Amino acid sequence: MTSSVPNICKSCSLHCDHDSFCARLTNDELIQLNEKSHSASMKRGDTLSGEALTQWPIVAVSSGVLSLQHLMADGRKSIAALYMQGDIIDLRGIANRNRCNLISLGNSEVCRLSPDIFERVASSNPNAQNSIWSNLRQQTFRAIDHSVDMSKKQALEKLASFIIECNYRETSTASGSVVTKIPVRRVDLAEYIGVQPETVSRCFKNLKDRGVLAFKNLSVVTIHDVALLQKIANGEK
Repeated sequence: MTSSVPNICKSCSLHCDHDSFCARLTNDELIQLNEKSHSASMKRGDTLSGEALTQWPIVAVSSGVLSLQHLMADGRKSIAALYMQGDIIDLRGIANRNRCNLISLGNSEVCRLSPDIFERVASSNPNAQNSIWSNLRQQTFRAIDHSVDMSKKQALEKLASFIIECNYRETSTASGSVVTKIPVRRVDLAEYIGVQPETVSRCFKNLKDRGVLAFKNLSVVTIHDVALLQKIANGEK
């Protein structure tokens, strides 16, 4: 008799999205992982600290956005990475590195996965392993792009690059235009791309005035000219 999927997993995006890790598991594997893992709802500002991450270093994002915040010895902090729906954050060995926190930038749902079960499933299930590697590769590519953005690009170019990344990750089409969600507040976006919040607002206005995009509301934009937005992200070249 086939084991049934745990109720908590049935409506979870990590199980429903066929490309995600949990969707690649057998029912028995999903049950084993669920029994040793913990789901959690997080509000804006809720933190998974270094101590918590030492015990539960693998976190899967079901919804919302988490930021990886690095803390320097002199008290300065920065958002080093953003994680969104479907991402698996593997911070095993974090105790041997600089102190950092995972902070929710809004309402988020996460699953703190058992490292032992996660490793066992990844070793025995090729489909699950492929999903993990695919997700980690995407994170690596985003980290490379973000590093280049931070070191070489101007504020408008950085913002255009971020909107394009959001477009890749979550997109819908309406009347020939692309509708994209901006999943973080402008103050968080400013910290992520290394500018002041008022600079982010000016850059959004620039893109609006040039007809590149329009606002449906503060968190959703309609991109009228994806090619021009890409050109701006590349320094108008």
